[in-house]
Amino acid sequence: MDMENQGSGKSFIWVRFNNNPTPYIFDARDIKLKKDDLVVVETENGKTTGRVLTLAKDADIEGLGDIKPVLRKASREDLEKLQRLKEKEKEYFNYCQERIEARGLPMKLSRVEQTFDEKKVIFYFVAETRVDFRELLKELVKKCRTRIELRQIGARQEAAMIGGVGACGRELCCTKFLRGFQRISLKMAKDQSMNLNPGKISGLCGKLKCCLAYEQEAYSDLIETLPKPGKKVYLEQGLCSVVSINVMNQSFIAKTPDRRFVKASVSDILTEQEYLELTEGISEIDHSEEAIVDKDVGKTDTKEKKSKKRSSRKKRKKRRK
Repeated sequence: MDMENQGSGKSFIWVRFNNNPTPYIFDARDIKLKKDDLVVVETENGKTTGRVLTLAKDADIEGLGDIKPVLRKASREDLEKLQRLKEKEKEYFNYCQERIEARGLPMKLSRVEQTFDEKKVIFYFVAETRVDFRELLKELVKKCRTRIELRQIGARQEAAMIGGVGACGRELCCTKFLRGFQRISLKMAKDQSMNLNPGKISGLCGKLKCCLAYEQEAYSDLIETLPKPGKKVYLEQGLCSVVSINVMNQSFIAKTPDRRFVKASVSDILTEQEYLELTEGISEIDHSEEAIVDKDVGKTDTKEKKSKKRSSRKKRKKRRK
């Protein structure tokens, strides 16, 4: 797939580095590239390699100013050098992990990365509190004999760097395609009627799953059409209290005045005036039925009285005889 920006006549591409969740735009110039190609670029940390994600659109490059160019597509020599650097990174990782444990530092080493030009080594770590790693830094400088940076990252960034498989059975979104992290709240899980068990709504990073945000906008729109739990609404059964809602089915469970639970939809909700008109109509029907029943009862009573009188007369005649 030849990546050429048809709008501007130039090729601007998104490049991701070492599973970093945030990709960057580079000018591919006249170099023919395709998705997943390895390229060598110049960054603020020096020369490094990254993978091509996709073509950047005109809207993506607006206001960016000068965009750094891709130096070259990775050659066989570059790939061999990358392999050597990976072996060094493993060595530095093991050494740093050993020194962290020896000093009892409250930090978790996540990844070690050496720039392609070998001028800098970056140690990524996760820590809940501030860590005094000055002595550790001295030991690392002595070991690596180059510039050292200890960079603290969050749990989500760590998951994106290391990678893995999510509960859905697919590669982690933060590793595969996300271009950054957005704020995820527990309200999103509640709006989507999800099981609030931490194990169900948390990702490998221990934080709320990023995918909770994917359908949140649609759920928010649907929720607006439903009554909130605890709200009073008029139904055929009377003034009912909403107990729970089902966003996808656009229905809810309500408690009636006589303490029964009924399932209803938005279309079943009545205004107060509609409910009054409905109850008045039912009341008129009830009164007319009562009148009919009363007439029948009256007739029954009269017949019973006449039969009683006849039986009493017969008894009197027998006594006289």
